[in-house]
Amino acid sequence: MLRIGVSGVHGSADMVICGWRDGRPGRLRTGVKLIFEAGGVVPRLPGLRTGSRVARGPEAIARALCEGVDVVVTEPGDPAAVVVAAGMWHYGWTAEDVGALAGATVAGLALAAQRAPCVMEIRRDGGAALDGEVKADAVLACLAARFHSGRYPTPVVTVLLESVRLSQEAPCRVRIAPCAGEPVHAR
Repeated sequence: MLRIGVSGVHGSADMVICGWRDGRPGRLRTGVKLIFEAGGVVPRLPGLRTGSRVARGPEAIARALCEGVDVVVTEPGDPAAVVVAAGMWHYGWTAEDVGALAGATVAGLALAAQRAPCVMEIRRDGGAALDGEVKADAVLACLAARFHSGRYPTPVVTVLLESVRLSQEAPCRVRIAPCAGEPVHAR
């Protein structure tokens, strides 16, 4: 299971990523990673390896995580990049894992739209659950505002709004079903 929590204020990309074994085969990574947005305060954390460069986009963030960086500084931009990168690091997702990447993109957008504190659980298939003071209709409204012409393009996948399925699982828990996406072709 992969858990991502927001530790900053609304609009901040300061996140804590925790991964642990879920009993399945694969390139599962375990540990705790911290992500901070460039321009913000990055605390000195003795014993943790901080990246020397600003990571741009989900692939660069995932690469830093896979290289053992504990604290990654990212550029402002795609609010879903951190969640997609965490899935790439934890589950070993590649460009062929379009559905998982699409689901993580929706999860990342949903997480970015919430006020802290909240936690997102991401499954191997890209499905997710958001815990906090959250309602499915409010999350869907935030997501719909980001989708132009029913699509949300990222550097790794384009998500189709019509494939987004949310449900109110508990008063403070929204379930996000795995989504459909389209691969991003080489330019």
